[in-house]
Amino acid sequence: MSLQLYEIDSSRMPLTLGSALRVPSYAYKNWGVYGGNWLREESDRQYELEWKGGSPKQMQNVVKAITESGLGNYSQMLRDANASVVSEILKKSEEKINYLELGAGVSTVNLYRKMINDGIDVEKMFSTLVEPSEERIVDTANELYGMGLKDSDFNIIVARDVDIPIFVDTKSQDIVSYVAVLHHHAFIDTPLTCVYNALKKDGMLIVADWHNAMWEHPNRVYEFLRDDFDWPVKEEDLKRFSDAYPKSMEPAPELLLLDAGSNRNIKKFWRSWAEIRKNEIDENKFNPEDDIWLLEAHRPVEKQNEVIQDIGYKLDTPRISELQKENPKRLIDDTGILYVTLAQKP
Repeated sequence: MSLQLYEIDSSRMPLTLGSALRVPSYAYKNWGVYGGNWLREESDRQYELEWKGGSPKQMQNVVKAITESGLGNYSQMLRDANASVVSEILKKSEEKINYLELGAGVSTVNLYRKMINDGIDVEKMFSTLVEPSEERIVDTANELYGMGLKDSDFNIIVARDVDIPIFVDTKSQDIVSYVAVLHHHAFIDTPLTCVYNALKKDGMLIVADWHNAMWEHPNRVYEFLRDDFDWPVKEEDLKRFSDAYPKSMEPAPELLLLDAGSNRNIKKFWRSWAEIRKNEIDENKFNPEDDIWLLEAHRPVEKQNEVIQDIGYKLDTPRISELQKENPKRLIDDTGILYVTLAQKP
């Protein structure tokens, strides 16, 4: 099947769909995606297309959509959870820590603020900050300089996480963090293997992320678009969607309670995002680099952690138990939308 058939024109819709190659790889069959190893490279290219040109406003609007949807600032909860774990590791370490953050940005600034507030010397950690958006990583670096950090404290790399073998030595990192980034990958084993190789023995992986089952089946997306949005050519666009993804006309499997709650929450976010996007388009304030795409590789945390363990990480070590009593740790009581997972390289 040609690449064009994995993506329909969503330019008239209230949300930009993006490519079906972005959904979790284990769900490809539901979306009619079939092929060989080239799918890995193409799905990562789709991730790069969305985020490499991303603007600071892109993330500002994401936070605004989260807040205005009534979810609170879930992004900040993930940043804070990551910062707390890293801070605890630093407090107990007698040696300088090498820290690698993939998808660096606001979460990086948040971490250093936490360190400073906790009285931790910033020179106790050297950070390698990887981010595909040059504008966003330069803004981050400038904020760090403003906080008193120097070039000897961190290095910035404009790249994807799957490119880290080019820039980061094997067995060189003590901690690697993903804060709301890993879910952008259809094939999470690729970046997680790169991270595994970059970690030292006993090194720690922190994944603080969003989780839901919304994108596992096209029927869930079809019904969301049909029931929650109106636009002038809705019926025509929905017909094109169902023609492109025939299983959208078949019922999706029933969800577990926590996953159903996660899907309800992620729908709130996208409704809020669509309203912000529409208002900015109406006011001629919206640019292509400000946009985000609906189809994503979010998956239930169990699906993520199966892959983490398959690669060789451990989820139940004494070190992890010291840092986090429950692993993964759910941040919202009645929904599985936010989790922090710690994994250690044996």
